[in-house]
Amino acid sequence: MKKTMLSILCFMCVTLASNAAGIGYINYDVVSKNYSLAKRYTNDLNNKVNSIKTYTAQKDKEVANAKTAAQKANIRKAALAEIEKKQKDYLTTRQRYEADLTKKINAAAEKVRAQKKLDAVLNKDSVAAGGVDVTQAVLSILK
Repeated sequence: MKKTMLSILCFMCVTLASNAAGIGYINYDVVSKNYSLAKRYTNDLNNKVNSIKTYTAQKDKEVANAKTAAQKANIRKAALAEIEKKQKDYLTTRQRYEADLTKKINAAAEKVRAQKKLDAVLNKDSVAAGGVDVTQAVLSILK
């Protein structure tokens, strides 16, 4: 009886192992450098950061050139309110872009997973060893 059960268990393990298609992974650094939409979003966010830096430098000069303490305080107060507004816009835009990219990349990864009959597709950083690199296949769907 034990030998029969052991034989059945071994057969099931071999059968299950032969049905496993494997794990794929995506290198998100490669995707972010080669996906045109990711590049566009990155450039837009960099422009927002540069705008904040330029605005801050301009206001610092205005504060330095102000004649009275009251003028300096007014310039600082208005500048801080504007900088806070620009920072909120940056964060909102960044979250929207990240959500959009995640949605598109996940959809492409799912197509590749189905095409290659993989069990899962993970982030490259989550894979300690093994797996199949599907980055280029995902990029080809995204383009």
